[in-house]
Amino acid sequence: MDNDTIKKAISELKAQIESKKRKFSQAVDLVIVLRPSTAKAKAPVDLVVSLPNKVREVSTCAFVDKDMSVQSAQSFSKVILKDDFPKYDKKTIRKLIKGTDYFFAEATIMPQMAAKFGKQLTAANKMPNPKTGTIINPTSNLGAAAKNVGSLIRVNTAKNNAVLVKVGSQDWDESKLVENVNVVYSSVKSALPEGEQRIKHTYLKLTMGKPVAI
Repeated sequence: MDNDTIKKAISELKAQIESKKRKFSQAVDLVIVLRPSTAKAKAPVDLVVSLPNKVREVSTCAFVDKDMSVQSAQSFSKVILKDDFPKYDKKTIRKLIKGTDYFFAEATIMPQMAAKFGKQLTAANKMPNPKTGTIINPTSNLGAAAKNVGSLIRVNTAKNNAVLVKVGSQDWDESKLVENVNVVYSSVKSALPEGEQRIKHTYLKLTMGKPVAI
């Protein structure tokens, strides 16, 4: 991905912003359209990408036992103790999942957590797992773990043969947008058996704007 090409696309987005002022800050999305796979194993792209520049604030919830309750409360938006699992029914679990971006779980209580919350967390793609660093223990740096997920994005092409992810906002410096675009593009390209040949089109797009090819 050529930086000058990305910068040219960003300039066109800025022109769209100036031509039609809006009362809110628009997101800048990266769209990568893929060709049909020619590989024998046609598994979808499923990545967790760590961006150099965080695109949003996230809410977090940790499932822990009493041994981690105090330190967890200092790092996560919400803490649910193992002893309180019986208080949650399907309705309250749905509400919890809807209002939380990332869930963490203490390794020693994963079986109990999975039995109670696992089905709905899995369906929502929010199950704690080592790939996202959301399995924790008493020696974990919880502050760093909570901060790290704010930079993570999920890239999945299971439903569409394309990638659409937020890489920044309209008021960001050009350099930050370029960095995020490059990281996502490189990650997707590396995950494709056919490499860059599988990528058909790449665009940048504002929330309410027209796509700009890069």
